[in-house]
Amino acid sequence: MNLFKVADLYVSRIVNSKAKPNANAEESTKIKALLLDKDTVTTISMCSTQTELLQNEVYLVDTLENPNRDTMRHIKCMVYISPSEESIQLLVKELQNPKYGEYHIFFNNMVSKSQLERLAEADDMEAVVKVEEIFQDYHILNEDLCTLDCSNDLLFRNFELWDEDGLRTVTESITSLLLSLKLRPQIRYATNSKLCAKLAKEVEFSISQNDTSLFDFPTMDTTPILLLLDRKNDPLTPLLQPWTYQSMIHEYIGVKRNIVDLSKVDNIDKDLQKVTLSAKQDPFFHDTMYLNFGELGDKVKQYVINYKDKTQSNTKIETIEDIKGFIEKYPEFRKLSGNVSKHMAIVGELDKQLQLRDIWGVSELEQNISVHDDNQEDYQQLLTLLDSQKLDNFYKLKLSCIYMLRHGNSNPRQMDNLISRLKSSSMPIEDVNLLLKIKKMFHTDFSNNTSVDNMKKTNNVSDHLLSDLARRFNDKLNSRNNNNSTMSDNVFMQHLPEISHILTELSTNKLSIEKYKYLKEPSSIRNTLPPQDTVVFIVGGVTYEEAKIIHEFNQDISKNNNNMRVVLGGNDILSTREFLRSLRL
Repeated sequence: MNLFKVADLYVSRIVNSKAKPNANAEESTKIKALLLDKDTVTTISMCSTQTELLQNEVYLVDTLENPNRDTMRHIKCMVYISPSEESIQLLVKELQNPKYGEYHIFFNNMVSKSQLERLAEADDMEAVVKVEEIFQDYHILNEDLCTLDCSNDLLFRNFELWDEDGLRTVTESITSLLLSLKLRPQIRYATNSKLCAKLAKEVEFSISQNDTSLFDFPTMDTTPILLLLDRKNDPLTPLLQPWTYQSMIHEYIGVKRNIVDLSKVDNIDKDLQKVTLSAKQDPFFHDTMYLNFGELGDKVKQYVINYKDKTQSNTKIETIEDIKGFIEKYPEFRKLSGNVSKHMAIVGELDKQLQLRDIWGVSELEQNISVHDDNQEDYQQLLTLLDSQKLDNFYKLKLSCIYMLRHGNSNPRQMDNLISRLKSSSMPIEDVNLLLKIKKMFHTDFSNNTSVDNMKKTNNVSDHLLSDLARRFNDKLNSRNNNNSTMSDNVFMQHLPEISHILTELSTNKLSIEKYKYLKEPSSIRNTLPPQDTVVFIVGGVTYEEAKIIHEFNQDISKNNNNMRVVLGGNDILSTREFLRSLRL
């Protein structure tokens, strides 16, 4: 259930493809070209490096869409594309006038019989020596997290009705995910979700159509589960300010397909304007991606201190500026640890954004509203922030949405007062209308949210690492831990996403059938134990904070010698802005 290992297996199968199982050594050493399309370029770039391709004698990488490629008949070509109509048509033209000596064709999902017939008709020169389906019609972000990179506005309207093309895309990608993990699951879905119910039926139909040909896997001790969740059932999580390293980068800087654009950062080095972040290829990121902002600073500082000790330097290392100065003073450190230079640029920008936007006060109130029972003090703090001229309207809207979801039903008078206050302020009328729209859209009562215990780690963090604001994060964390030995929460990370409760119930085989029904009722004999393999897919998008919960759940289960494994997926990765933007449509 490690998605990175799945990707490695598929890439190896592509680049080491042979025409025949007993092909001679001369063929195996032939120079190779890799021909991709616009969909698989991203897939390959997110799970492999140029160095790894070169080690497998792939010296040319190009796209099928490029008509200006040179003819090189001495090269064998590995084609890796999606079975889309556009790519099939381009491949037909390629085979009618082949530029390479032979073609090994791989599709990232199921290809139809009619498509294969079209390719066969075009292959007059018999250049094609292999056609194979592999199944990676999705993007791998972490070892247990994947996305389809499909925004909500392309899939449905108002979180109610599927777009026909969007439904087909999601169905095909989920089917691909299941095949790559070799799972023939029982499907469960959120009972109150029309979107999940429709998707469940489509996925089951796709599986049944290929049951004997593709899904004929060995019987497992426990039946795998595909659990379809609806973002509407937990709208609070994507509205709250995130605090883990990976989620903060996505929130404040932006990361798309593992690429972080730092070109707008002041005085940024040319080499750092666009950087790659991958837990598979970046050991430092792998070790820090789930840390909170204070823990992250401690990790960066320790890395530099270790090198300072090796060079026997007496340079003072306490602040971000000290670390940057040290790196500039010792260019050999920069050469050996350019990866850390990249992360220092990111951490510095995050620290700057937190200060400029006054995130600390906003985040503390968000968390208090999300977990406290109706609290007059929280309400008064909310009104104070709404009256603030310094606070951006986006954060005012977000705070209002969180309060409305948590307390709008239980305290309608205060909610009406809040809306009236927004109307009379500088808040744009479209933002006020969005709040009213969300009030109608999320009619479920979220007032019984019980997010009190979160996954925390007690850390002795240096007092002089980050700015005063970053130290405040760690001071809050340590003071809460010291003052209350029974609760390890801190004011910025009190809320616990709903997926945490679902995992707990799933691991004890007590997940409510009323809330998450089976598409097909299972036999009671085969389902007395928790599922060994579970795929959780969130319709409407997933957050990196939820990915952290999945990762830590898998780690805890592994430490307890339990075989249960969970993979998380969603049609998109959400930031708070992206989530609110999708609700406007």
